Amino acid sequence: MKLLYIHLMLGPLMVVLSYIFKRFPPKKINPVYGYRTPRSMRSQEAWDCANLYCTHAFLIVSVLTCVVQLVTYSLMPLAQSILWSSGFLVVGLIAVIPLTEMHLKKKGFN
Repeated sequence: MKLLYIHLMLGPLMVVLSYIFKRFPPKKINPVYGYRTPRSMRSQEAWDCANLYCTHAFLIVSVLTCVVQLVTYSLMPLAQSILWSSGFLVVGLIAVIPLTEMHLKKKGFN
């Protein structure tokens, strides 16, 4: 039963974290907090653009993870549901990186 609660808390926890990142974005380029890639750290404008886009994409992935959790939980055994929703979350979070980089490139931050 504990595993079920932990599983069902993962998506909402990610939604809360993405909301916190969106509400309190890093103001200045720093090595600790924010979307940190060479392209995003070249200028303050690129930094702001990358962090705005990334947090929005992170929020979308988190909400979709909640939906995937509910659907897979209702259709599959718990172990399979955990694998599918966790896999969806990991793939989604990894996909945010190239999407943000493409967004920066499209906005002219080379």
